[in-house]
Amino acid sequence: MINDDLGAADKVVLPKSISQMFTAERLIGQFVLSFTVNRTPEGWLSYRIGDWYFGKHPSLPSVRLVRSDDRLLGWLLGYPISSQGELLTDNEELLVPAYNEELPETIEEFLYSFGGRFAAVLLETQRPRFYLDACGSLSAIYCASQQIVASTPNLIPYDRQTLDRVELIRAIGIPFTQSKYPVGLTPRYGVERIVPNHYLDLSNWQQVRHWPQSPLIKITPIDEGISEIATIIKRNISAVVAKYPTYLYLTAGKDSRMLLACTKNLAKKLELITAQLPDHTAIIDCQIAHKLADKFQLSHRVLPKKEAKTEDLNEWLYRIGCSTGEVRGWQAATTLKQIESGHAKLYGALGEVARGYRWFRNDSATTEVTPERLLQGCNAPLTDSTLSRVQNWLKQVPAVDTFNLLDLFQIEQHNGCWAGIWPYAECDAGFPIFPLCHRRVIERMLTLPVAYRRSGSLMKDIIAREWPELLELPINRPVGMLRLSLAIKKTLSRILKASRNIHVRIVKALRDPSWAISRTVDRIRQLFANRNI
Repeated sequence: MINDDLGAADKVVLPKSISQMFTAERLIGQFVLSFTVNRTPEGWLSYRIGDWYFGKHPSLPSVRLVRSDDRLLGWLLGYPISSQGELLTDNEELLVPAYNEELPETIEEFLYSFGGRFAAVLLETQRPRFYLDACGSLSAIYCASQQIVASTPNLIPYDRQTLDRVELIRAIGIPFTQSKYPVGLTPRYGVERIVPNHYLDLSNWQQVRHWPQSPLIKITPIDEGISEIATIIKRNISAVVAKYPTYLYLTAGKDSRMLLACTKNLAKKLELITAQLPDHTAIIDCQIAHKLADKFQLSHRVLPKKEAKTEDLNEWLYRIGCSTGEVRGWQAATTLKQIESGHAKLYGALGEVARGYRWFRNDSATTEVTPERLLQGCNAPLTDSTLSRVQNWLKQVPAVDTFNLLDLFQIEQHNGCWAGIWPYAECDAGFPIFPLCHRRVIERMLTLPVAYRRSGSLMKDIIAREWPELLELPINRPVGMLRLSLAIKKTLSRILKASRNIHVRIVKALRDPSWAISRTVDRIRQLFANRNI
């Protein structure tokens, strides 16, 4: 049970305690696949192929995958967008071309011609498999002992082998931290997360890397990369807008503005939304988003901040199985419920890959990357289980250099173990979707020249190509009186913090004069040492 005090960082939130508060009807947009035993919750839709049972919440679309002999091969779940720019809808039927048991790359080439947010279930085959989309944006977990694949751990029954990892949960600190469980770990024993670029072999319940199988060596010319990435983003957005009323979540950042630039011919059909949250970043988001909308006469709405209700906070955690840290989104659980249902929501996730988000300034192509560095990057504690997990990942990743290794970790950890999970919590308004989620977009971003990626220019260059006037307002910086107001607040905050520190030191010095004398002598020695005296 969650305490109403959102700052209670010492409280442990166990998935089992959350799962007992709700029923599966609240798991909007989720699914479960099980072998021999039908695990479909009451009120969900249920299907069967041989000994396999597939269940889904009625809100989740599924497309039937059919072989050339008319046999049902499986399903595409979610919101796949074809290379022709069509968003496939519920109960459509799709012919899988030239499926070959001995050449799995043929089915993978077919699957990854799609963008959008989806997963693929392939069952009528000698080696049944489960695939994620290119960045794992429709996340999934599995339990080998119970032979279940599901959207979140809430759909895995508890038994002796699948209890909560209480010590790790305490160390991770979710929901009060931004921590993420490292590459495949979940809050429960015996329950694993499927990592992007891997499929789950359902014949032996092992994950297998399918991309990249060898290091990415080819360099993409900058102009060519900009053009192709922009084309795919526009195609994905157009496909969504053609089928659903659509929101674009607009901030002051470059990723969401790039999405807006790619909607120039569709912008009047969108509604821009920005959430009013109690921090400086959100204040800037609201100001810049409003000015952009006003300047170009676009529909825009600021969602007023609503105090988070305990039930909404609990439900948010239930829907993701307490599987990742996202403090801002969690605390906005009630605020975001103001959005009307039935909409698609466009987010700029995955943009970090284009600018080497995990690179350090002094990194070179041969810099050694330690497990400790990767764990620190996802705010995960250093334990035996987390360390061994990252060590195994490092041994298996086919990276050509340090930059490529860090990029793949970003996709498989940040996107697969964070960005693919929280959308389950924010599904009341319809479905979140990432227009950047496409294998070709990822491949192009990863192979742009290193110096260009260090500059972080891709998003601005796409904006300049598609709708350059959007660059007339600054990125992530306030304008006018807000700029002055935030600067004053920041200065006052620093002064207050400094005065508190001085007060603490004075009190300590009065209580312990020897400490004050020792500290003064050390400072004098340091001063002389710095001057080489």
